[in-house]
Amino acid sequence: MTKVFSVLAVLWAISTGAFAQTLNAADFQIEWQVSNRFRLFSDEGFFQRHEQAWSQYLIHVGEQAVSEDQKQLLVDAASVLGSEHVLNDRYIAFSRILRAKFDWRGWAAGGEGKLCWNPETRLHDLCGGVGDYVNPKSHVIDVSLRPLTANTLFKEYICEWRVDDVAVTSSPCDAPAKVQLPYPGGANISVGVVGEQPISLNVRVRDLLIVGLGDSFASGEGNPDVPVEFGPGKRHQNLYPRRLNNDVSGSAQWIDRLCHRSLYGHQLRAALQVAIENPRSAVTFLGYSCSGASVSNGILGPQEYVERVATSSAANPASRFVAGGDKDSQIHWLLRELCSVKPEQVDELWTCPGKQYRRSVDYVFLSIGGNDIGFSNVVAWATLREGTSATLAKFFGATVPPKQFAENMRDVLPGAYAQLAKALEVAIPLYSGDPVFDPSRVVLTSYPDMLVDETGSVCEAGDSESENEDQFRANQSMDVFSSWLATTSGRLNAVHEQLSTLHARMRDLAGDQGWTFAGRVHESRIFTARGFCAQNPKHISEPTEVLMMPCWGKADRPTQTCESSWSGKIREWRPYDPVTQNYPYALRQRWVRTFNDAYMAVNEKVMTKSGHIDEKASAQTFIETTGAMHPNAEGQAAMADAILMDIRGSIAEALSKNP
Repeated sequence: MTKVFSVLAVLWAISTGAFAQTLNAADFQIEWQVSNRFRLFSDEGFFQRHEQAWSQYLIHVGEQAVSEDQKQLLVDAASVLGSEHVLNDRYIAFSRILRAKFDWRGWAAGGEGKLCWNPETRLHDLCGGVGDYVNPKSHVIDVSLRPLTANTLFKEYICEWRVDDVAVTSSPCDAPAKVQLPYPGGANISVGVVGEQPISLNVRVRDLLIVGLGDSFASGEGNPDVPVEFGPGKRHQNLYPRRLNNDVSGSAQWIDRLCHRSLYGHQLRAALQVAIENPRSAVTFLGYSCSGASVSNGILGPQEYVERVATSSAANPASRFVAGGDKDSQIHWLLRELCSVKPEQVDELWTCPGKQYRRSVDYVFLSIGGNDIGFSNVVAWATLREGTSATLAKFFGATVPPKQFAENMRDVLPGAYAQLAKALEVAIPLYSGDPVFDPSRVVLTSYPDMLVDETGSVCEAGDSESENEDQFRANQSMDVFSSWLATTSGRLNAVHEQLSTLHARMRDLAGDQGWTFAGRVHESRIFTARGFCAQNPKHISEPTEVLMMPCWGKADRPTQTCESSWSGKIREWRPYDPVTQNYPYALRQRWVRTFNDAYMAVNEKVMTKSGHIDEKASAQTFIETTGAMHPNAEGQAAMADAILMDIRGSIAEALSKNP
């Protein structure tokens, strides 16, 4: 009987308002966060996928039997990499249980149509126009009430949410709501039961504007948003896999095709992680990094793009790189979006007339210098066979031996960085407080050490080109052009030494300019055991670990994939089926794209002026291996983590300041 009377008393109290409907600030607290904190993503769900991946990684770290300090180190050093493992692993996160549903194309393929970037105009104009993207008028935030005391019965009531005392939405008091918050000033957010006194909170979003400038290591080269897809057919001349659609429609897809820029680039991943880790902030990202860029030809002036077009007859095929126009530089791309007026050139430097910027910039992520001194050229020197014709070598521009590379570091790089520093100061409103250019907000990223195996040693190779050269993994990774490509231990060691010297040189020169040097990717040996010839001994037989090219036919030796003729062929794919077992973004021991990997992920082609594939021109260049000797998605994620380890303190300080 007593229980019946108690229930009736509660119901009466609710119906008559005897229960206090007022949301007492001592009992409730307004919680809020920005809904879609990475504004390049127009789709909130696409952002939440990354946010949830990070949450899964944090759960994984929390389950480790290590100290709290070690757990924090895992979070600081590998959050982007951990998220990448959740997103792109064929297995349920951190298990050996295969997923029931797995997109072999990688997570970035799901971003199609979900970005503010317009590949046709090459502008961030798909989310209300360039002006609204660069300098937003508002942010959508998620708001909710959190009870601070027990036994609160607020779910029975309808709460009204107000922005600066204007009612914007109503919902059950225990349910979250979305409201539009003005930017940059913010607003007073209040909530209460209609007719009763509300509780309120002053809310302001801090929006960071991060710019990405640089070369192929920043653009994500080798990691297209949508990789090429292969069919069951094979190419007659070498028995290698043939595209499912051997035309333009079968090409790999990129955010920006001319620059081979993708969502996997480490600058974008670092900016995205900043947004994920700071729920009451947002990040506006402007990325312009481009494959092949140098300081003069790319960032400050026009460049030749990695894409190629046929230029001569079918009988004697040749090709040339697509050239950029007079205004086709990364600085100009930035200013045409950052300026509210048309950019101008003064003394050959791009400027914003009258400093009419839409807003100031918080950080510039920078990856540059390699192409200025011949990074790809010294790689060509290390991988091209002795006696390879100069014509073939021209794909890389020309080969550069280590001695010349060292001289370029000494003579070319200081001037290039000084020229860039001046241009950045003239063009970009990069402030950390007062409107005075702050060079420490320029973050220069080091290049990783890519020439090591799973033991951390330089990739094993022969002392000379010989009949047994195919026994070495370094050469197995070059199957696609094995007649032209081969390396030796002497050449690999020589280039390895130069990469260490390059790191030290970049560190010193960055200090000269007052830039922040994100050098942990090299100093902390992040790529140790992750170079282009590294393999996991536990999974070495898995197709995802195999360095060789698949082919339809018989191998002359166990380490050789294909024969050059049809004689003695076996009618099956070896060592794996390119249709059912090609996983360009599967997790691997190596974090560097091999020449074989590049063929299976990018498979670039020479195009005719009419937009068709010129097979002969394609076969006579190295374009099918565009992206080789670049970090894969895991490597890019690790590079993003390396940046964050150096700037998290600065980010926290920036977010603590008013916009």
